[in-house]
Amino acid sequence: MSEAVVPPDLAAGSTPADISTDRTAALLASIVESSDDAILSKDLDGTITSWNGAAERIFGYTSAEMVGCSILKLIPGDLHSEEAEILKKLRAGGRIDHFETMRLKKNGELLHVSLTISPVKDDTGRVTGVSKILRDISERKAMEKTLMRTEKFAATEKMAATIAHEINNPLEALVNLVYLAKASVNDPETAVGYLATAEEELARIAQIAKQSLGYFRDSVGAKQTSLERLIREVLRTYEPRLRAAGVVVEMGFDAVPEIVVRQGEMLQVISNLLVNSLHAMPNGGVLRVATTSGEIDSKAAVVFSVEDNGTGIAAENLGRIFEPFYTTRTDIGTGVGLWVSKQFVEGHGGRINVESRTGDASGTKFSILLPIETLHTLLN
Repeated sequence: MSEAVVPPDLAAGSTPADISTDRTAALLASIVESSDDAILSKDLDGTITSWNGAAERIFGYTSAEMVGCSILKLIPGDLHSEEAEILKKLRAGGRIDHFETMRLKKNGELLHVSLTISPVKDDTGRVTGVSKILRDISERKAMEKTLMRTEKFAATEKMAATIAHEINNPLEALVNLVYLAKASVNDPETAVGYLATAEEELARIAQIAKQSLGYFRDSVGAKQTSLERLIREVLRTYEPRLRAAGVVVEMGFDAVPEIVVRQGEMLQVISNLLVNSLHAMPNGGVLRVATTSGEIDSKAAVVFSVEDNGTGIAAENLGRIFEPFYTTRTDIGTGVGLWVSKQFVEGHGGRINVESRTGDASGTKFSILLPIETLHTLLN
């Protein structure tokens, strides 16, 4: 009589289901431990209950140092309120995806991180804890900062060239008028007329210089200003180019509150949108700029829009236009203008939307929504 062979996995009293469960648990543990992302768990009081190898590499704390400690050990003091909000949402069974914030390493260094946070539930569906997957995005943030700085330099260079061109015309006129006034020294009435015109040209130069300050001024400080005024400044700067391109500008400014913005950034956003529309209408067209009141996330907002009847953006490209370096115009532009504009707008707590169509009745409309309540906090 042959003797049955018992697989080595089946210890006394074990069933195939037990073995399968054990193997699954071991596999999951291996995946967690070999992950490049920090994976940890905590209870609903914020006490850390598990800590993987990647968490140790990223933060510099061993598992022995962190298990049993409060998660607040990793959170900068001014961000402690985040934890209460996170736990509140998770207790209700919610989930948080790709939440970008700051965390502290053991050596005191700040990290830019992206968090995905999920509730841990027992067999009855009751939330008993929290699992976190944390990714270090410091390198990405550093690259974004470099790109934004590069784009600022590029925008400054372009604006400097535009301003130099705009100043050159009245300067040439000024030289001619002074020459004509000197030649009319025996005819005071004529000379005074030339000098009066020269004075107008000087005022024009002064106005161009004043407009340029908005682009070169330090954009860190936020100030209260009129959105309509900022838009008109940009339009005045580009007016010669628009006229030469056969672009007609239509304006519709509703009475909206003054807003608090970092003026240099907002001037660049307006400029980027205007130039995009200009390039979309190589054979001329109509550019419409407008301001109105609106809402963003149920909060009062000011809205400004830039709309053209140019070539439009193909549907397959529309979802990518805010990606860095993405452009459908390889002959001009760097593909970072819209991306930087989006960063600036979102830095003000706002949102940038786009609608576009090709073919008959083609054109593109960008709308910028800026929440008034959030904007006022920029002054604090």
